[in-house]
Amino acid sequence: MGIEQDLERKKGLPPGSLVYVGDEVASSTKISVIDYIGDDLVEKELDKIQDVYPYTKTNSVTWVNIEGLNDIDVFKEIRDEFGIHPLLIEDILNTEHRPKINILNDYVVMILKMVWFNKEEVEIEEEQISVIIKDQTIFTIQEKEGDVLDSVRKAIRQNLGKIRNMSAGYLVYSILDAIVDQYLFESERISSDIEQLEEDMVIDPDQTVLQQIYHYKNIGMHLRKLVWPVKEIIGGLEKSKVIDMNTGFYLKDVSDHIIHVMDTVEMTRSMAANLLDVYFSSVSNKMNEVMKVLTIVSTIFIPLTFIAGIYGMNFAHMPELDEAWAYPVVWGIMIAMTLGMILFFKRKKWF
Repeated sequence: MGIEQDLERKKGLPPGSLVYVGDEVASSTKISVIDYIGDDLVEKELDKIQDVYPYTKTNSVTWVNIEGLNDIDVFKEIRDEFGIHPLLIEDILNTEHRPKINILNDYVVMILKMVWFNKEEVEIEEEQISVIIKDQTIFTIQEKEGDVLDSVRKAIRQNLGKIRNMSAGYLVYSILDAIVDQYLFESERISSDIEQLEEDMVIDPDQTVLQQIYHYKNIGMHLRKLVWPVKEIIGGLEKSKVIDMNTGFYLKDVSDHIIHVMDTVEMTRSMAANLLDVYFSSVSNKMNEVMKVLTIVSTIFIPLTFIAGIYGMNFAHMPELDEAWAYPVVWGIMIAMTLGMILFFKRKKWF
């Protein structure tokens, strides 16, 4: 079922009705948990969402990852057991939602986008990831398998850095940092591709290049829509109660990274816009080169045509027509004129 059909299905339903809106139809909803504190670590796949409850009642940090949004009963259970507002669960199930943050008394809900640059299709692929923060429990909810959070999982599994000895707020920071780092990586890739495209375009501009330019312009605008709200999300987290003072310092680092990403995205948009000018300038230069060659060829043949025209006239008395030397002399004059004009153009550096 497509997004338009999903939205049609939501019409007339009361606010807070849980309907999945998205393209990805997962075969099943997969639930996994990583629970840790110090040297203690538990990681496993769960059969049902209720299996999470024992982990959430301890002092350990519990990270619950849900892949697939089709099983509405899972989200009803989260709504009822953890007291999440129905409108926020509705937003989580709507993958067309813009990035945002909602801060309530005892929990926070964030909606973000993970992005990948598809170089072959010249487009941005995105996936929504929602984060629920409640006490020491963190839910990450996404449409399908695959994300940018493997570095966070690796740090937890191998006890790298200080993540296993920090609060849930530090896990939130690590998740945000991984998503923002992916923004930076992909925006740098796009910027590099635009630079390469500009070099290729100067050498050989064609219609396919023009199509790519428009694709990159759209990518720049799309990335801007996804990245700009993240600054607001980080600012909201810094003011919330779920982030302690120590973790707040790390959030400032993510804030610096997102500013870098925003600068790169703006530069990408500017470069894509400038490519149009470069394209039309290259096409104009190429046309000028063609016209210059044609003009030189035409100029060379004008006096030759003049001479041929004179001796092609049907007059009875043309002295040269009766002389044996006339034909080779005319050819000699025409060749000399051609060589002379070519040398003249060369000295003028016209070609």
